[in-house]
Amino acid sequence: MGRARRALGILALAAAAAAGQSELTLRDGSAPPEGRVVSCGIEGVVVSSPVTGELIVGWERVRAVSGEHGEEAGAFGEVSDQAWRALARLDRGDIPAAEPLLEGLFMTFADRTGPTAAAVSGGLLRCRIDRGAHTLAVGAWLSWLHATGADGRRWFDPDASATVGGVDGATGLLPELPPIWLDLSSVRVFGDAPAGGASFGGRERALAELYRHAARARSGGREPMPRLTSPDPGVHMVWDIVAAQSAITQERAAGRKAVEVRLRAEPAGWVDAWLRTALGRSLLLEAEAEQRQRGVIELLRVRVTHERDCPYLAGLALADAAVAMRSLGDEGAGGMLRRELLDRFPGHPASGTEAIMLWDSPQPVGALPSGPTESPAGAGQFSEESRKLHG
Repeated sequence: MGRARRALGILALAAAAAAGQSELTLRDGSAPPEGRVVSCGIEGVVVSSPVTGELIVGWERVRAVSGEHGEEAGAFGEVSDQAWRALARLDRGDIPAAEPLLEGLFMTFADRTGPTAAAVSGGLLRCRIDRGAHTLAVGAWLSWLHATGADGRRWFDPDASATVGGVDGATGLLPELPPIWLDLSSVRVFGDAPAGGASFGGRERALAELYRHAARARSGGREPMPRLTSPDPGVHMVWDIVAAQSAITQERAAGRKAVEVRLRAEPAGWVDAWLRTALGRSLLLEAEAEQRQRGVIELLRVRVTHERDCPYLAGLALADAAVAMRSLGDEGAGGMLRRELLDRFPGHPASGTEAIMLWDSPQPVGALPSGPTESPAGAGQFSEESRKLHG
């Protein structure tokens, strides 16, 4: 009888303890991580288990927390509902309905880490890229990198929480977001805006500085390149590409040499498109007609090779080639390339640059800051070579 009473007492104590514990329910009906809820904070719900240790569950996945931490979780109920609703709409392809909700959440999560911040910034990044808002996408992308950076804490189902389609796993770079800008009002605003990201790590801060530097340079700025202090390979590649487009001769030479070294490794896909566009633009900034002709050829390679996998750069390269050919004295080749841009890439941002829009003006504005504008010897022969390459 004594043993039976002790056993019943132990069971009663266990039941009482279980009653005081919190129960976590996920929105998709799947099983939550094993263990008990130990805390709730802005980053998410922390579940602890002797087997798995502590795991963070993002609020966008949480339906309810009952028991001991139920009231604590209630303070984040609106965040949970809005994040879930926004991402559900995004998954349905309803970007106009999803983006405003994500914009509101982003004000809270832009500088934070963890699965909820990753879901919010990653979702907003998808919205902005989808509608071609490249300058706005930079901030969301850098916040996503920051949110997913290693901070010693583990997430529940990290593959689902931290994945943004298309981001390169090796460098963290986004193929659809090269540091290669057009001279547009939105780019000028982006270049002059405060850097933000006060809590960003070294990689994100360096990338933010380089992307804004490239935007200012495209609008005529002549500031020296930011110092390269980060060991991150993605930062190094972006630095080379931005330096290759510098208006400062020494910087441009160093950047172009680094880009040419990278191209010798015969990269494929978006890496080739980024590097070759930077090389073409770099050559267009030289005074010698022969160098600028080489630049046009490199840009037309981008157009021919990367129309499908990098349409933004393909259209941008075509616009730059058109303006360059006109500056080289070949009005016919330049006009042909401009017409192709308008026909093959309708709605491309390059169509809104002054050099393309005001093509028929007596004094075209917004031309590339290349070398002399007089008609060089051999321009006609070069235009024929460009037409052959162009197909």
